[in-house]
Amino acid sequence: MCSEALGAGQQILVSPLMNIEFLTMPTVDAHYQGLIFTSENGVMAYAKAQGRKDLPAYCVGERTAKAARDVGLQAKSANGSADELVAMVQADSHGDLLLHIRGAHTRGDVAGRFGAQVDEVVAYRQIAMPLNDVAQAALAAGRVMILPVFSPRTAQIFFKAAGRITAPLRIVAISQVVKEAILGSNPPENMIIHTAAAPNAEAMLKEIQRCIAA
Repeated sequence: MCSEALGAGQQILVSPLMNIEFLTMPTVDAHYQGLIFTSENGVMAYAKAQGRKDLPAYCVGERTAKAARDVGLQAKSANGSADELVAMVQADSHGDLLLHIRGAHTRGDVAGRFGAQVDEVVAYRQIAMPLNDVAQAALAAGRVMILPVFSPRTAQIFFKAAGRITAPLRIVAISQVVKEAILGSNPPENMIIHTAAAPNAEAMLKEIQRCIAA
């Protein structure tokens, strides 16, 4: 997707900052009347546990909703933020008892906003990974780098792993919350932060394209 949208002339470096470790999930009890997913990994964890397919799935964004549909769930998408997800659930669930399937690290306190209406289960862990040698070398060079950041924890892990950065950075944050996390992670001075117009992959890609064209 990125290669096609950005063009063959752009060098794309890949260095995963988190490794997903799926945990053993308990059986979803029959008294639950719906599911909440705030990530594709939550969907994958549920699928691995061979969870029920007869429940509605409330998803934070379209990519998560697509993952849910791909495993056979009837999914509905919010527009990519925890606030919009909560509003959608409040409007549609009619007080049904729901289960939020999430990772060990999460933001937005989705279950906490509903009280007894929503239970939660930690279905996977996000384990921090070091930057690979190619990424480290690029950060120590002088060529401008564009860095997309999709979560506050990714920002924290990146700046802790990167050490001293000499390359000029153009950082694209998926939301204002992520931008604030970047600013609070001791970033270098030689950076410019851009924020996507909406908290989704399509808006991130458009903002990256603007950075390239600038």
